[in-house]
Amino acid sequence: MDEKNVVATPVSGTQSAARALSLLRHVGANHGSGIRLRDLIEVSGLDRSTTHRLLMCLIEEGFVERIGTTKLYRLGIEALQWGFSSAGLSSVSDRFRPLMQRLARQTGDTVFLLVRSGDFAVCLCREEGDYPVKAFIVQVGIRRLLATSAVGVSIMAMLPDEEIAQMLARNGKEYSRLGISATQLRQLIARARKLGYSESADPHVEMSGVGCAFALTRNSYAGISIAAINSRMPAKRRAELGELLVQEVGPFGWRGEG
Repeated sequence: MDEKNVVATPVSGTQSAARALSLLRHVGANHGSGIRLRDLIEVSGLDRSTTHRLLMCLIEEGFVERIGTTKLYRLGIEALQWGFSSAGLSSVSDRFRPLMQRLARQTGDTVFLLVRSGDFAVCLCREEGDYPVKAFIVQVGIRRLLATSAVGVSIMAMLPDEEIAQMLARNGKEYSRLGISATQLRQLIARARKLGYSESADPHVEMSGVGCAFALTRNSYAGISIAAINSRMPAKRRAELGELLVQEVGPFGWRGEG
């Protein structure tokens, strides 16, 4: 085996890691306002192709995300969790787990925590109530389009109309495949804005849920949902649980600067 080749591989890998971390550092320094690709190219000294490739990798892994329909980038949820830890704070999951456990005990149903990642919501954790039939409609770590869940619609309701329109344009075909029309989705978003929470009742999977969103930071969103089988979720109970979520989740919303 050529000794030169043995040495070259780790050096190349180390260089790529260093470049990616450098980009992440620049994105973090501009998290509040966001940073453009061309500005990343300028401050990093890398060529456009390399910068774009590394940026896409960071986005795929959840460390960077695009801000809505703009050409600006900011830190993603994975990087934010690092920030919580380094600041002596708990991770997002640990921060909300006591609330989720309390809701699960109080309702007897399954409680989920999801965070926004672009056009998707990622399930970070869940807590099970004592009702024997569980609602495992979302698995931890799974990404689903925001429009396909109660908490996802609740998150969309916090976004500007222009950003929602762009999201509809990007995902229109997939929404149609799932039986979600743009008109229906806009109605759900309007209702979520009015009530402060969103509902879902899916006869195909025999599950229903309610979700309430909140801001983790200025431009990062998460939500908590309660789900159960349809027989446990008539309209009256969905409304009661929605109001409960608004009361319990509201105080956790972001209040600071940055």
